Amino acid sequence: MIQVGYFAIPREGGDDRTRKELSVDAIDPFLCTHIVVGFARIRDNVIVPEAEEDYEIYENIVKLKEQNPNLKILLSLGGGSTDGGFPMLVRDPDAVLVFASSTREFLIRYGFDGLDLDWEFPAWPALRRDRSEKKLFTQLVCQLNQSLKQPPSLFLTLAAAGAKSIIDRSYEIKKLAEYVDFVFLMSYDYHIFWPYLPFTGHNAPLFKRRIEKMYFATMNVQWSACYWVNKGMPKQKLVIGIPTYGRTWRLLISYWDSISSPAIGQGIAKGILSYIEAQSFICEGAKEYFDEESKVPFATRGRHWISFEDSRSVREKTLWIKDQGFAGVMTWNLNCDDWIGVVSGKKFELHHIIKDILFDKLPP
Repeated sequence: MIQVGYFAIPREGGDDRTRKELSVDAIDPFLCTHIVVGFARIRDNVIVPEAEEDYEIYENIVKLKEQNPNLKILLSLGGGSTDGGFPMLVRDPDAVLVFASSTREFLIRYGFDGLDLDWEFPAWPALRRDRSEKKLFTQLVCQLNQSLKQPPSLFLTLAAAGAKSIIDRSYEIKKLAEYVDFVFLMSYDYHIFWPYLPFTGHNAPLFKRRIEKMYFATMNVQWSACYWVNKGMPKQKLVIGIPTYGRTWRLLISYWDSISSPAIGQGIAKGILSYIEAQSFICEGAKEYFDEESKVPFATRGRHWISFEDSRSVREKTLWIKDQGFAGVMTWNLNCDDWIGVVSGKKFELHHIIKDILFDKLPP
């Protein structure tokens, strides 16, 4: 099995709160089997870093392999359907050829072991994006496979959605399975505050609750993972995601504070918080609960409601992933774990739980 941890290069003043300050020096090179560095971008049909200073970070993180020669480090290519990168590239077959060749050269030049594609998402949203992007994305992956699999062979992976509507719209799963080494399933963000869905919910429930029916019954890790397999992705290529961050809501009424309670907006920390922040919230007097059906915790204090991961939920998920025979565990991300050791005294507590279970360092 493999253990994959994303490292999100911190950005000063950025609005992505999962890019917590984490220096490369603080990363344990033996913590994961694979580290994925996010993100590079597409500009003028070639791969480029988000910022000039990222080149130095690339150099430093690749140096971790000097301490652990078995460690694999991949570069993640990010982007959405509105930033012009992926959508413009895939429409030009000649540009795709140039991109595939130049990307291989870029990865080798900076010492990476492969490329991770994180297009969020082909042909999505459905009402605003061209359905042809689904097929064009497959063609891009095929071309990259031909380029990256020349000696010396490099990894090709995908970060892919867990929601049924996006899966059906965005991916030709059987064809993609021929070209990729792994799919990193983004099995989180099942519930976020939306004005059209103003209710609390678990960020990453392992299982559905008994009262959840129809589409709501698909919004959990188990359903997404099984759906990818049923659509043609082999289990040995499917790596299941576990978040180290949580989601927050502001309740309509403080005493109406269970799962699926009405909310009026995002809660503390602008809607998203790290593992340390979640534990601080509890230490400051929040009521903590564990949902025995979905196998994840939540906590409330006043009109604030949070969904998060803790040592028990991460253990439950990792044991299930291992028992079901999937390829391994992916985390988004290293930054949001307790890499200082504040909560339990152990640095990267959640990642160590995963590692101990995957590689038989804890009893079942």
